[in-house]
Amino acid sequence: MAISASIQALISGEQVAGSKLSSKLLNELMAEGLLSVVTHGSRKSYRARDVEALKRYLIDKDESYRMLEVSSFVSRASLAAETGNSKLVKVRSCLGFPVNTYEAMTCLLNDREMVINPVEGSFLFITDWTAFSIPMDVVVVGVENMENFRMIRQQRTFFESEIGKHRFLFVSRYPQSTDLRSWLQSIPNRYVHFGDFDLAGIHIFMTEFHQYLGERSSFFVPSDIEMRLQKGSRERYDSQLSRFGNLKSDDKDIQSVIDLINKHHRCYDQEGYIKKQIEVVAAVILHEDRIFATQRGYGEWKDWWEFPGGKVETGETPEEALQREIWEELSTEINVDEYLCTVEFDYPKFHLTMHCYVCSLLTEALHLNEHEAARWLKNNELDSVKWLPADVKVIERLKEEKWNNVTESRKRYEE
Repeated sequence: MAISASIQALISGEQVAGSKLSSKLLNELMAEGLLSVVTHGSRKSYRARDVEALKRYLIDKDESYRMLEVSSFVSRASLAAETGNSKLVKVRSCLGFPVNTYEAMTCLLNDREMVINPVEGSFLFITDWTAFSIPMDVVVVGVENMENFRMIRQQRTFFESEIGKHRFLFVSRYPQSTDLRSWLQSIPNRYVHFGDFDLAGIHIFMTEFHQYLGERSSFFVPSDIEMRLQKGSRERYDSQLSRFGNLKSDDKDIQSVIDLINKHHRCYDQEGYIKKQIEVVAAVILHEDRIFATQRGYGEWKDWWEFPGGKVETGETPEEALQREIWEELSTEINVDEYLCTVEFDYPKFHLTMHCYVCSLLTEALHLNEHEAARWLKNNELDSVKWLPADVKVIERLKEEKWNNVTESRKRYEE
Protein backbone atom coordinates (compact mmCIF):
# COMPACT_ATOMS: atom_id res chain seq x y z
CA MET A 1 0.00 0.00 0.00
CA ALA A 2 1.35 3.42 -0.95
CA ILE A 3 1.32 5.76 2.05
CA SER A 4 -0.36 9.02 1.15
CA ALA A 5 1.42 12.34 1.28
CA SER A 6 -1.13 13.57 3.84
CA ILE A 7 -0.31 10.79 6.33
CA GLN A 8 3.40 11.36 5.80
CA ALA A 9 2.84 15.06 6.49
CA LEU A 10 0.99 14.31 9.75
CA ILE A 11 3.81 12.01 10.89
CA SER A 12 6.23 14.85 10.12
CA GLY A 13 4.27 17.16 12.44
CA GLU A 14 2.77 19.26 9.66
CA GLN A 15 -0.78 20.57 9.30
CA VAL A 16 -2.96 18.83 6.75
CA ALA A 17 -6.19 20.15 5.22
CA GLY A 18 -9.25 18.02 5.94
CA SER A 19 -9.92 17.71 2.20
CA LYS A 20 -6.63 15.84 1.85
CA LEU A 21 -7.64 13.07 4.27
CA SER A 22 -10.04 10.21 3.80
CA SER A 23 -13.24 11.07 5.69
CA LYS A 24 -13.37 7.57 7.18
CA LEU A 25 -9.78 7.68 8.42
CA LEU A 26 -10.23 11.27 9.63
CA ASN A 27 -13.24 10.28 11.75
CA GLU A 28 -11.29 7.32 13.20
CA LEU A 29 -8.29 9.45 14.15
CA MET A 30 -10.47 12.15 15.68
CA ALA A 31 -12.43 9.55 17.69
CA GLU A 32 -9.12 8.18 19.04
CA GLY A 33 -8.05 11.69 20.02
CA LEU A 34 -4.96 11.49 17.83
CA LEU A 35 -5.56 14.73 15.92
CA SER A 36 -6.10 18.34 16.92
CA VAL A 37 -8.08 20.80 14.83
CA VAL A 38 -6.58 24.03 13.52
CA THR A 39 -9.18 26.47 12.16
CA HIS A 40 -8.60 29.04 9.43
CA GLY A 41 -11.89 30.87 9.25
CA SER A 42 -14.32 28.41 7.74
CA ARG A 43 -11.57 25.98 6.82
CA LYS A 44 -10.10 23.29 9.06
CA SER A 45 -6.68 21.68 9.16
CA TYR A 46 -5.45 18.83 11.35
CA ARG A 47 -2.23 18.11 13.21
CA ALA A 48 -1.03 15.03 15.13
CA ARG A 49 -1.28 15.46 18.90
CA ASP A 50 1.44 12.84 19.41
CA VAL A 51 3.36 11.72 16.34
CA GLU A 52 4.58 8.48 17.93
CA ALA A 53 1.08 7.62 19.18
CA LEU A 54 -0.36 8.26 15.70
CA LYS A 55 2.32 6.11 14.14
CA ARG A 56 1.67 3.21 16.55
CA TYR A 57 -2.07 3.40 15.91
CA LEU A 58 -1.62 3.27 12.14
CA ILE A 59 0.81 0.34 12.36
CA ASP A 60 -1.57 -1.61 14.58
CA LYS A 61 -4.34 -0.87 12.09
CA ASP A 62 -2.43 -2.02 8.98
CA GLU A 63 1.05 -3.58 8.75
CA SER A 64 1.69 -1.61 5.58
CA TYR A 65 2.13 1.49 7.75
CA ARG A 66 5.30 -0.05 9.15
CA MET A 67 6.98 1.69 6.24
CA LEU A 68 6.69 4.81 8.44
CA GLU A 69 9.42 3.30 10.63
CA VAL A 70 11.88 2.90 7.73
CA SER A 71 14.18 5.87 7.45
CA SER A 72 15.36 5.02 3.94
CA PHE A 73 14.63 2.30 1.43
CA VAL A 74 17.41 0.74 -0.60
CA SER A 75 16.30 -2.81 -1.37
CA ARG A 76 13.99 -5.57 -0.24
CA ALA A 77 16.86 -6.86 1.88
CA SER A 78 17.17 -3.56 3.78
CA LEU A 79 13.38 -3.41 4.15
CA ALA A 80 13.30 -6.90 5.65
CA ALA A 81 16.19 -6.02 7.95
CA GLU A 82 14.33 -3.00 9.36
CA THR A 83 10.74 -4.25 9.40
CA GLY A 84 10.89 -8.04 9.03
CA ASN A 85 8.70 -7.77 5.93
CA SER A 86 10.24 -7.29 2.48
CA LYS A 87 6.87 -6.91 0.77
CA LEU A 88 5.61 -3.72 2.40
CA VAL A 89 6.38 -1.85 -0.79
CA LYS A 90 5.98 -3.03 -4.36
CA VAL A 91 9.50 -2.99 -5.75
CA ARG A 92 10.87 -4.53 -8.95
CA SER A 93 13.63 -6.82 -7.78
CA CYS A 94 14.33 -7.89 -11.38
CA LEU A 95 15.58 -4.72 -13.06
CA GLY A 96 16.65 -4.81 -16.69
CA PHE A 97 15.78 -7.03 -19.64
CA PRO A 98 16.84 -10.29 -21.33
CA VAL A 99 19.14 -10.44 -24.38
CA ASN A 100 19.91 -13.19 -26.86
CA THR A 101 22.04 -13.74 -29.96
CA TYR A 102 22.94 -16.61 -32.25
CA GLU A 103 26.58 -15.57 -32.66
CA ALA A 104 29.17 -14.37 -30.16
CA MET A 105 29.10 -10.61 -29.57
CA THR A 106 31.50 -8.59 -27.43
CA CYS A 107 29.79 -5.84 -25.41
CA LEU A 108 30.64 -3.67 -22.42
CA LEU A 109 29.16 -3.87 -18.94
CA ASN A 110 30.50 -1.42 -16.36
CA ASP A 111 33.38 -0.69 -18.76
CA ARG A 112 34.42 -4.34 -18.80
CA GLU A 113 34.20 -6.57 -21.86
CA MET A 114 31.66 -9.36 -21.78
CA VAL A 115 30.87 -11.86 -24.55
CA ILE A 116 27.21 -12.57 -25.16
CA ASN A 117 26.86 -16.03 -26.65
CA PRO A 118 24.06 -17.97 -24.91
CA VAL A 119 24.00 -21.68 -25.59
CA GLU A 120 20.94 -23.21 -27.24
CA GLY A 121 18.02 -23.13 -24.84
CA SER A 122 19.20 -20.15 -22.78
CA PHE A 123 19.53 -16.37 -22.81
CA LEU A 124 21.18 -13.69 -20.65
CA PHE A 125 19.57 -11.10 -18.40
CA ILE A 126 21.12 -7.63 -18.20
CA THR A 127 20.32 -6.17 -14.78
CA ASP A 128 22.71 -3.21 -14.67
CA TRP A 129 21.37 -1.92 -17.98
CA THR A 130 22.50 1.69 -17.48
CA ALA A 131 26.10 0.47 -17.72
CA PHE A 132 25.50 -1.82 -20.70
CA SER A 133 26.67 -0.84 -24.21
CA ILE A 134 26.95 -2.61 -27.55
CA PRO A 135 28.88 -2.01 -30.82
CA MET A 136 27.34 0.73 -32.95
CA ASP A 137 26.89 -1.51 -36.01
CA VAL A 138 24.63 -3.95 -34.15
CA VAL A 139 20.94 -3.91 -35.05
CA VAL A 140 18.74 -4.34 -31.96
CA VAL A 141 15.68 -6.50 -32.61
CA GLY A 142 12.92 -6.31 -30.01
CA VAL A 143 10.99 -9.59 -29.89
CA GLU A 144 7.56 -9.41 -28.24
CA ASN A 145 6.84 -13.12 -27.92
CA MET A 146 9.07 -15.08 -25.58
CA GLU A 147 8.81 -18.26 -27.67
CA ASN A 148 10.27 -16.43 -30.67
CA PHE A 149 12.85 -14.86 -28.37
CA ARG A 150 13.98 -18.21 -26.99
CA MET A 151 14.13 -19.83 -30.43
CA ILE A 152 15.99 -17.21 -32.43
CA ARG A 153 18.42 -19.78 -33.83
CA GLN A 154 15.50 -21.40 -35.63
CA GLN A 155 14.73 -18.04 -37.23
CA ARG A 156 18.26 -17.01 -38.25
CA THR A 157 17.75 -17.46 -41.99
CA PHE A 158 14.43 -15.64 -41.71
CA PHE A 159 15.99 -12.58 -40.03
CA GLU A 160 18.97 -12.46 -42.35
CA SER A 161 16.90 -12.80 -45.50
CA GLU A 162 14.26 -10.26 -44.43
CA ILE A 163 16.34 -7.64 -42.56
CA GLY A 164 19.79 -8.30 -44.02
CA LYS A 165 22.98 -9.90 -42.82
CA HIS A 166 23.73 -7.72 -39.81
CA ARG A 167 24.95 -8.44 -36.34
CA PHE A 168 21.77 -8.74 -34.28
CA LEU A 169 21.17 -8.38 -30.58
CA PHE A 170 17.72 -9.69 -29.68
CA VAL A 171 16.01 -8.10 -26.69
CA SER A 172 12.72 -8.52 -24.87
CA ARG A 173 10.76 -6.04 -22.75
CA TYR A 174 9.76 -8.75 -20.28
CA PRO A 175 9.38 -8.41 -17.36
CA GLN A 176 7.19 -5.44 -18.30
CA SER A 177 8.99 -2.20 -17.54
CA THR A 178 10.41 0.88 -19.24
CA ASP A 179 14.01 -0.28 -18.71
CA LEU A 180 14.41 -1.56 -22.27
CA ARG A 181 12.98 1.59 -23.80
CA SER A 182 15.15 3.81 -21.60
CA TRP A 183 18.23 1.84 -22.64
CA LEU A 184 17.28 2.11 -26.32
CA GLN A 185 16.94 5.88 -25.90
CA SER A 186 20.47 6.02 -24.50
CA ILE A 187 22.14 4.28 -27.48
CA PRO A 188 22.33 5.27 -31.18
CA ASN A 189 21.68 1.81 -32.65
CA ARG A 190 18.95 0.99 -35.12
CA TYR A 191 15.92 -0.68 -33.54
CA VAL A 192 13.61 -3.16 -35.32
CA HIS A 193 10.42 -4.25 -33.55
CA PHE A 194 9.23 -7.82 -34.16
CA GLY A 195 5.73 -8.21 -32.73
CA ASP A 196 2.39 -9.76 -33.55
CA PHE A 197 0.83 -8.59 -36.79
CA ASP A 198 -2.35 -7.26 -35.26
CA LEU A 199 -3.68 -3.84 -34.32
CA ALA A 200 -2.73 -4.24 -30.66
CA GLY A 201 0.84 -5.22 -31.58
CA ILE A 202 1.25 -2.18 -33.81
CA HIS A 203 -0.20 0.04 -31.08
CA ILE A 204 2.45 -1.28 -28.66
CA PHE A 205 5.20 -0.37 -31.09
CA MET A 206 3.79 3.09 -31.84
CA THR A 207 3.18 4.12 -28.22
CA GLU A 208 6.03 2.40 -26.41
CA PHE A 209 8.88 2.58 -28.92
CA HIS A 210 8.35 4.61 -32.09
CA GLN A 211 7.07 7.60 -30.13
CA TYR A 212 10.38 7.76 -28.22
CA LEU A 213 12.91 6.46 -30.78
CA GLY A 214 11.58 8.12 -33.92
CA GLU A 215 13.01 7.28 -37.34
CA ARG A 216 15.71 4.92 -36.09
CA SER A 217 12.96 2.51 -35.09
CA SER A 218 10.89 0.43 -37.50
CA PHE A 219 8.20 -2.22 -37.35
CA PHE A 220 9.41 -5.48 -38.87
CA VAL A 221 7.24 -6.40 -41.88
CA PRO A 222 8.21 -9.74 -43.54
CA SER A 223 7.81 -9.93 -47.30
CA ASP A 224 5.16 -12.65 -47.08
CA ILE A 225 2.97 -11.03 -44.41
CA GLU A 226 -0.03 -10.45 -46.69
CA MET A 227 -0.11 -14.12 -47.66
CA ARG A 228 0.01 -15.09 -43.98
CA LEU A 229 -2.64 -12.54 -42.97
CA GLN A 230 -5.04 -14.11 -45.47
CA LYS A 231 -5.09 -17.26 -43.33
CA GLY A 232 -4.81 -15.46 -39.98
CA SER A 233 -7.27 -15.09 -37.11
CA ARG A 234 -10.57 -13.31 -37.79
CA GLU A 235 -11.57 -13.66 -34.12
CA ARG A 236 -8.47 -11.76 -33.01
CA TYR A 237 -9.22 -8.96 -35.45
CA ASP A 238 -12.84 -8.67 -34.35
CA SER A 239 -11.88 -8.58 -30.66
CA GLN A 240 -9.45 -5.67 -31.22
CA LEU A 241 -11.59 -3.64 -33.58
CA SER A 242 -13.57 -1.70 -30.97
CA ARG A 243 -10.41 -0.45 -29.27
CA PHE A 244 -8.00 -0.06 -32.18
CA GLY A 245 -10.31 0.30 -35.16
CA ASN A 246 -9.25 3.93 -35.72
CA LEU A 247 -5.52 3.21 -35.43
CA LYS A 248 -3.48 5.26 -37.91
CA SER A 249 0.16 6.22 -38.36
CA ASP A 250 2.03 8.98 -40.18
CA ASP A 251 4.73 6.39 -40.94
CA LYS A 252 3.84 4.90 -44.35
CA ASP A 253 5.40 1.52 -43.56
CA ILE A 254 3.42 1.14 -40.34
CA GLN A 255 0.25 2.35 -42.04
CA SER A 256 0.75 -0.20 -44.82
CA VAL A 257 0.56 -3.02 -42.25
CA ILE A 258 -2.53 -1.48 -40.65
CA ASP A 259 -4.12 -1.31 -44.09
CA LEU A 260 -3.33 -4.97 -44.80
CA ILE A 261 -4.82 -6.07 -41.47
CA ASN A 262 -7.98 -4.07 -42.14
CA LYS A 263 -8.13 -5.27 -45.74
CA HIS A 264 -8.18 -8.95 -44.79
CA HIS A 265 -9.88 -8.49 -41.39
CA ARG A 266 -7.35 -10.87 -39.88
CA CYS A 267 -4.34 -10.94 -37.56
CA TYR A 268 -1.27 -13.15 -37.51
CA ASP A 269 0.92 -14.18 -34.56
CA GLN A 270 4.67 -13.90 -34.86
CA GLU A 271 5.07 -17.49 -33.57
CA GLY A 272 4.12 -18.54 -37.10
CA TYR A 273 7.65 -17.66 -38.16
CA ILE A 274 9.22 -20.28 -35.90
CA LYS A 275 9.90 -23.14 -38.27
CA LYS A 276 10.65 -26.77 -37.67
CA GLN A 277 14.32 -27.51 -38.35
CA ILE A 278 15.14 -30.44 -40.62
CA GLU A 279 18.73 -31.47 -41.32
CA VAL A 280 19.48 -33.95 -44.08
CA VAL A 281 22.29 -35.25 -46.29
CA ALA A 282 22.12 -35.61 -50.07
CA ALA A 283 24.18 -37.63 -52.53
CA VAL A 284 25.34 -36.00 -55.76
CA ILE A 285 26.13 -39.27 -57.53
CA LEU A 286 28.36 -38.91 -60.59
CA HIS A 287 29.25 -41.41 -63.28
CA GLU A 288 31.53 -40.16 -66.05
CA ASP A 289 29.93 -36.86 -67.12
CA ARG A 290 26.45 -37.58 -65.82
CA ILE A 291 24.64 -36.83 -62.57
CA PHE A 292 21.95 -38.99 -60.97
CA ALA A 293 18.51 -37.44 -60.24
CA THR A 294 15.42 -39.01 -58.70
CA GLN A 295 11.75 -38.04 -58.94
CA ARG A 296 9.75 -37.93 -55.73
CA GLY A 297 6.67 -40.15 -55.78
CA TYR A 298 4.86 -39.01 -52.64
CA GLY A 299 3.68 -36.07 -50.56
CA GLU A 300 3.33 -32.36 -51.20
CA TRP A 301 6.30 -32.30 -53.60
CA LYS A 302 5.31 -35.35 -55.62
CA ASP A 303 6.77 -35.43 -59.17
CA TRP A 304 9.54 -32.92 -58.34
CA TRP A 305 13.16 -33.99 -58.79
CA GLU A 306 15.84 -34.21 -56.11
CA PHE A 307 19.16 -35.68 -55.08
CA PRO A 308 18.64 -38.91 -53.10
CA GLY A 309 19.39 -38.92 -49.38
CA GLY A 310 17.67 -38.34 -46.05
CA LYS A 311 18.00 -37.59 -42.33
CA VAL A 312 21.02 -38.35 -40.19
CA GLU A 313 20.10 -40.69 -37.35
CA THR A 314 21.48 -40.44 -33.84
CA GLY A 315 25.08 -41.64 -33.68
CA GLU A 316 25.65 -41.52 -37.45
CA THR A 317 28.19 -39.47 -39.33
CA PRO A 318 26.90 -37.74 -42.48
CA GLU A 319 28.81 -40.24 -44.60
CA GLU A 320 27.27 -43.20 -42.79
CA ALA A 321 23.81 -41.66 -43.11
CA LEU A 322 24.26 -41.23 -46.87
CA GLN A 323 25.40 -44.81 -47.36
CA ARG A 324 22.44 -46.11 -45.35
CA GLU A 325 19.88 -43.86 -47.08
CA ILE A 326 21.11 -44.75 -50.57
CA TRP A 327 20.95 -48.44 -49.73
CA GLU A 328 17.36 -48.01 -48.44
CA GLU A 329 16.26 -45.91 -51.42
CA LEU A 330 18.23 -47.48 -54.28
CA SER A 331 19.51 -50.87 -52.99
CA THR A 332 23.05 -49.95 -53.99
CA GLU A 333 26.34 -49.11 -52.31
CA ILE A 334 28.16 -45.82 -52.75
CA ASN A 335 31.45 -44.25 -51.85
CA VAL A 336 31.24 -40.75 -50.32
CA ASP A 337 34.07 -39.01 -52.16
CA GLU A 338 34.02 -35.38 -50.97
CA TYR A 339 31.93 -32.68 -49.35
CA LEU A 340 30.30 -30.34 -51.88
CA CYS A 341 28.20 -27.71 -50.07
CA THR A 342 25.49 -27.04 -47.48
CA VAL A 343 22.20 -25.52 -48.58
CA GLU A 344 19.93 -23.57 -46.19
CA PHE A 345 16.39 -23.18 -47.47
CA ASP A 346 13.08 -22.04 -45.99
CA TYR A 347 10.15 -24.14 -47.10
CA PRO A 348 6.67 -22.91 -46.06
CA LYS A 349 6.45 -25.28 -43.09
CA PHE A 350 10.07 -25.91 -42.12
CA HIS A 351 13.69 -24.81 -42.54
CA LEU A 352 15.93 -27.28 -44.34
CA THR A 353 19.66 -27.67 -43.85
CA MET A 354 21.00 -30.01 -46.54
CA HIS A 355 24.63 -31.19 -46.55
CA CYS A 356 25.62 -32.38 -50.02
CA TYR A 357 28.41 -34.81 -50.91
CA VAL A 358 29.85 -35.97 -54.22
CA CYS A 359 29.47 -39.75 -54.38
CA SER A 360 30.23 -42.63 -56.72
CA LEU A 361 28.58 -46.02 -57.21
CA LEU A 362 30.31 -49.17 -55.92
CA THR A 363 27.70 -51.40 -57.56
CA GLU A 364 25.94 -50.72 -60.84
CA ALA A 365 22.48 -52.08 -60.03
CA LEU A 366 19.92 -49.42 -58.99
CA HIS A 367 16.38 -50.12 -57.75
CA LEU A 368 13.82 -47.39 -57.10
CA ASN A 369 12.41 -48.38 -53.72
CA GLU A 370 10.87 -44.97 -52.91
CA HIS A 371 11.07 -42.77 -56.02
CA GLU A 372 8.81 -43.01 -59.05
CA ALA A 373 11.51 -42.30 -61.64
CA ALA A 374 15.22 -41.53 -62.09
CA ARG A 375 17.50 -40.12 -64.78
CA TRP A 376 21.20 -39.70 -65.51
CA LEU A 377 21.64 -36.07 -66.63
CA LYS A 378 24.49 -34.49 -68.52
CA ASN A 379 25.60 -30.94 -67.77
CA ASN A 380 23.43 -29.47 -70.52
CA GLU A 381 20.39 -31.45 -69.30
CA LEU A 382 20.31 -30.23 -65.71
CA ASP A 383 17.45 -27.82 -66.44
CA SER A 384 15.32 -30.43 -68.17
CA VAL A 385 13.65 -31.55 -64.91
CA LYS A 386 11.78 -29.64 -62.21
CA TRP A 387 14.09 -29.65 -59.20
CA LEU A 388 12.94 -29.14 -55.63
CA PRO A 389 13.71 -25.55 -54.54
CA ALA A 390 16.55 -26.53 -52.19
CA ASP A 391 18.09 -28.81 -54.82
CA VAL A 392 18.08 -25.93 -57.30
CA LYS A 393 20.71 -24.31 -55.07
CA VAL A 394 22.94 -27.35 -55.55
CA ILE A 395 22.48 -27.21 -59.32
CA GLU A 396 23.44 -23.54 -59.29
CA ARG A 397 26.57 -24.39 -57.32
CA LEU A 398 27.50 -27.10 -59.81
CA LYS A 399 26.94 -24.77 -62.76
CA GLU A 400 28.89 -21.89 -61.27
CA GLU A 401 32.11 -23.52 -60.26
CA LYS A 402 31.97 -27.16 -59.43
CA TRP A 403 30.87 -29.16 -62.42
CA ASN A 404 34.18 -29.28 -64.30
CA ASN A 405 36.20 -29.69 -61.11
CA VAL A 406 33.93 -32.44 -59.84
CA THR A 407 33.88 -34.40 -63.10
CA GLU A 408 37.65 -34.10 -63.47
CA SER A 409 38.24 -35.29 -59.89
CA ARG A 410 35.79 -38.17 -60.54
CA LYS A 411 37.79 -39.21 -63.63
CA ARG A 412 41.02 -39.16 -61.63
CA TYR A 413 39.37 -41.20 -58.89
CA GLU A 414 38.15 -43.82 -61.39
CA GLU A 415 41.57 -44.01 -63.01
